[in-house]
Amino acid sequence: MPAIKLIIYFLAAILIGSFAVQNMTAVEVNYYDFRFNLHTLELPLVTAVLIPLGLGLFFAWCLWLSSWMKMRMVIRKQNKTISSMEEELGKLRNTPQIPAEVESSIDS
Repeated sequence: MPAIKLIIYFLAAILIGSFAVQNMTAVEVNYYDFRFNLHTLELPLVTAVLIPLGLGLFFAWCLWLSSWMKMRMVIRKQNKTISSMEEELGKLRNTPQIPAEVESSIDS
């Protein structure tokens, strides 16, 4: 399985590299600063495409990480509940049983 992952990563690197080489033409990127002034910046096309892609992947990873941490907290809480219930069950199994008293029939 690690060999397959390595091959996939290698192929992805080749695809990204060939994309970068084929798209080196400069493009103008217009953006506003914090004072709403318009600025223009010339970037290679591959940079203009990969920066938003990288930011999107980073934010998606952050969202996944927050949901993963919430899930881990729920699992930890459930494990504590399970262990306390198992302890209680062990205590209940080890308690001596009181024999049931046989009711005497008074209906004579």
